[in-house]
Amino acid sequence: MSERILNLPGSTDQFVLTDRPAPTLADRYRTLPDGMNSTHVVVVRAHQVRTGDVVVAFFTDGPGVRRTEHVLEAFTAHPRERGDCPAQCPECEDTGTYGDTADRYVCLDPADDYADCVVDFRNAPVAIVPADVAATLPPLDSTPQLPELFTFDDGEAGPYEALPVPRAWGPWDTISVTRATADQIAADLATSPVGRDLACRWLGDALLIASRSRAVPGRPRRLIEPDAEGRYRIGGLWRWADWTAEDDGDH
Repeated sequence: MSERILNLPGSTDQFVLTDRPAPTLADRYRTLPDGMNSTHVVVVRAHQVRTGDVVVAFFTDGPGVRRTEHVLEAFTAHPRERGDCPAQCPECEDTGTYGDTADRYVCLDPADDYADCVVDFRNAPVAIVPADVAATLPPLDSTPQLPELFTFDDGEAGPYEALPVPRAWGPWDTISVTRATADQIAADLATSPVGRDLACRWLGDALLIASRSRAVPGRPRRLIEPDAEGRYRIGGLWRWADWTAEDDGDH
């Protein structure tokens, strides 16, 4: 892995910029657009980040040599002062827990339906691709979005790749998966305690998940048909949990 040493005016620290890691099951780094790489990156303080800059990394604490901490997904900055959070996200709650004043921080990107605010100390070093350079490169959304990984709530199956879910999503809600993943879920239910009272079978392109017992009033039943993109929205019959690398170590 190559390294570049970057400097920040007014600081004697050395900022070691490494190549962006490839995504793995444990670390879900989304790929940068074609042509965007470490040669385009500079270091500025958080309060110097401007609208349109692309934030790619932060750095370990100093002083001295400070190593890259890549963000999982690079984002286009929309900086503002930290104040009223549009989503009352945990990140904003955490920075206010100890009575810290808002003027110590800057919000680099406000919360949306899928992500918390990105909040940092005003003088913290940030690795960015400047807006004028980013404008000459393909947009961030030109790279495929990495799927999220789920398992049954006992952590004994998966991971199952699904489209990212919104902030308001809950473990009884559905996840959107491909036909191949739906088939794997159905197969795993047959051997999992989660599916001990459930049976799955395919009716053409539709997946039927139903209770094995006819004696249960209002027994659960779902006929899941593919949507316009051929994906299956599965949920409501057991709890989903986020899959982590620790789950894999338990298998």
